[in-house]
Amino acid sequence: MAIGTQKIEDFVPVVKYNDGIYTALDFTTTGNMIVSGNLTVSGTTSIAGISLTDLTVTGNTTIGNAVTDTLAITGATTHTSTSASALTVGANGATNPVLKIDAATASVATGLSVTGAAAAGGLAVAVISSGTNEALTINAKGSGTIGIGSVSTGAVTITPATTITGLITATAGITSVADIILESATAVPATAGAVAAGAPITLYSTGIVIEVTSDVPTHTRPKGSICINTGGTTTNNRMYVNTDGAGTWTAFTTAA
Repeated sequence: MAIGTQKIEDFVPVVKYNDGIYTALDFTTTGNMIVSGNLTVSGTTSIAGISLTDLTVTGNTTIGNAVTDTLAITGATTHTSTSASALTVGANGATNPVLKIDAATASVATGLSVTGAAAAGGLAVAVISSGTNEALTINAKGSGTIGIGSVSTGAVTITPATTITGLITATAGITSVADIILESATAVPATAGAVAAGAPITLYSTGIVIEVTSDVPTHTRPKGSICINTGGTTTNNRMYVNTDGAGTWTAFTTAA
């Protein structure tokens, strides 16, 4: 290998073997170094001010020697890894990082796509996969809370049908321009099982409920609660109001 009209032997001590192949090569230079073609470096390497066409690095490589250093990359970049910490970013490296990408799952084929747009065009986050349909799971850690729109002031829009398995607590009113359907997978209970089944609608801090039973109610509910009896057949056994906060219910008089 030569630099200009001089051989590299003129600059650094080398061990030469196999007609021009060098090993045990220590090389130090200052200023800019331009390499065309493939450059393979093994071991721990520190580089600065070098323009590279193709670079293959094995072993541990450090680019920059301080957490305040910056790295600018122009062009597409592909990172191949099967590590549980394929990419970690943070002030303390892999210890409590700000960002961690886990690519250790065998035959991993799902991922996340982030697509930017022009100003006011929004940002799109979507699942990518070799499959047709893929789910997206978002979790806080432990008992931490997931906040959606907890800082922004715009609305949150959910378009498709949504399944909620937990309790919904609304600190403000619920407004709908369409029907609100409250549907339980539990069949209408008899009064004996009404408390265990739970009331579909609970009002105010006193816990007044609106519910349905299949027979005349006798179970305990807060005073003022209303119960509809699906087994009622006359004007005085179709609907009831609780009058004592216990098991006393007074019938409404309904039209025939």
